[in-house]
Amino acid sequence: MLSITHNIYQSFDLNPSLETRGVFLDISKAFDRVWHDGVLFKLKSNGVSGKILSIIKSFLNNRYQRVVLNGQSSSWKSIEAGVPQGSILGPLLFLIYIKDISEKHESKVKLLADDTLLLKVILDSNASATTLNNDLEKIQRWAFQWKMSFNPDPTKQAQEIIYSKKLVAKNHPDLYFNQSKVKRVSAQKHLGLILDEKLNFNAHMKNTLDKVTKCIGILRKLRLYVPRHSLINMYKSFIPSQIEYVDVVYDQPRNVTFCDKIESIQYNAALAITGAVRGSSMEKLYQELGLEYLSARRWYKRLCLLHKVIYKTAPAYLQNIIPQPRHLLNIRNRHLIPDLFCRTLSFSNSFFPSMSGTNLKLDREITDIESFSRFRTLLVKSIKPIPNSIFGVCDPLGVQLLTRLRIGLSHLREHKFRHNFNDTDVPFCLCNLEIESVSHFYLRCPNYINQRSDLMNELSLLDPDFLHLDQHSLINLLLYGKKSFSDIQNTRILEISIQYIKDTKRFDCPLF
Repeated sequence: MLSITHNIYQSFDLNPSLETRGVFLDISKAFDRVWHDGVLFKLKSNGVSGKILSIIKSFLNNRYQRVVLNGQSSSWKSIEAGVPQGSILGPLLFLIYIKDISEKHESKVKLLADDTLLLKVILDSNASATTLNNDLEKIQRWAFQWKMSFNPDPTKQAQEIIYSKKLVAKNHPDLYFNQSKVKRVSAQKHLGLILDEKLNFNAHMKNTLDKVTKCIGILRKLRLYVPRHSLINMYKSFIPSQIEYVDVVYDQPRNVTFCDKIESIQYNAALAITGAVRGSSMEKLYQELGLEYLSARRWYKRLCLLHKVIYKTAPAYLQNIIPQPRHLLNIRNRHLIPDLFCRTLSFSNSFFPSMSGTNLKLDREITDIESFSRFRTLLVKSIKPIPNSIFGVCDPLGVQLLTRLRIGLSHLREHKFRHNFNDTDVPFCLCNLEIESVSHFYLRCPNYINQRSDLMNELSLLDPDFLHLDQHSLINLLLYGKKSFSDIQNTRILEISIQYIKDTKRFDCPLF
């Protein structure tokens, strides 16, 4: 059966329709506790011998360490356990050393780096508890035999989660490990992904939101001191990597509330970078900065993974669980995967159902491409907007005011009326001649005659033809510059425009 986010839950043998107990054990100082004689014995047991075994033995033996503090050194001490971290052989030797921990258990045993996970489907509460307690006792004996230690610190005791979609939780017998009661928790982090008891990733998203909110606060404080391009680079360097970590796993494309919550992260970051007012159009804000919707980025990554599955460059376990249609799978066919009946929202949000049949819409130009690199390049072009440039203008406050005019939410009464500000009952300018639009503010309002005269004089010095442009073209020039002009010309145009905005003092008062 296909379950939610196959590539993670299948590897954990979790099924949302079945109640499952999961026990998490942590090996204390895992890499430092690999017993040298023990790992050499296990290498021999796995058929390693001769020169290879001698090389590995030489790699491990004759290692010494000492402590240096304030110029004083301790005596040298021989290292009898542990594998060198950062080496190529280190992780391999560690895996060989702990591999047999998963053998001869009635419950499912999964090894996640230095963590061990025991899983048991609950068909009978007492029977499952007995099985898990027996297996935990076997692991204790294994740890004693091979000089390893699990959860020795009382503050980091063994933990368990009961994975269940049931609304009413049942009572289950307690589990014990190292003569201590296993602590029951609602969520647990593994390899950077938080698995929660309801299998909905809400805990993972809450944790992600908490982390990136602090980063966004820093961007907001730096806005008036740092150029926009630097803020955008800071955002792209630190925040998307947090949001998009394993997003193919946790994504819920048909859950609008979930998607909106994720999108709000980037929207808040865009507000922090530009100084735009909350309520500004998300589409215009993203266009201003050249940011893709996060939902579009997740769609892009899903398509890239699907392309790999179809062309058999993805891991085998993903290829093996793909539903087989009546005809051979072909990326040229718009319906790559047959429509799947989805009884629950959870199942419909999982990878293959969400990418099946009519849910996948691509232009033929893209679907006909077998090369993954070209396929990916065309997908990026289809979702990535071209940003509106500020041509290196070094005036954070002025750029902020200009951006508000570009986006359509500023002090101007037309903007405030459109967004239902309480203090703006009508969109008309205080001069009572017409609606206070951007063009009225720049070109016609009698309150700013002197400032407008300076504006036109400066423009005429740049190019006399500017004064003969129609109003629409002139406003676009003042807001965005012109692509056919040089960067130096465009920079000067935006500086003249920003100077006019400041000289009018129209935006000096509080917006609210």
